[in-house]
Amino acid sequence: MNSLAPKWRLLTSVANMVEAEILKSALESADIPVSLKWESFNAVLFGTSANGPGTQVDVFVPEEVWEEAQAYLTFTD
Repeated sequence: MNSLAPKWRLLTSVANMVEAEILKSALESADIPVSLKWESFNAVLFGTSANGPGTQVDVFVPEEVWEEAQAYLTFTD
């Protein structure tokens, strides 16, 4: 019985949530699960949106499909 949650690995970082959502959709269409984590210096200080300057979104995929996801990124660039 393997009930362990997947170990997530950073695939890439993108400039904003719009780019992150586009990449997430593309990877999920290739059956690659995606988790997004965004941190915005502006949002913390000023309560601004997730799309402004100073925003970075980290794109994570499960460790076991990282190489496949990396190859997908290389192929689509």
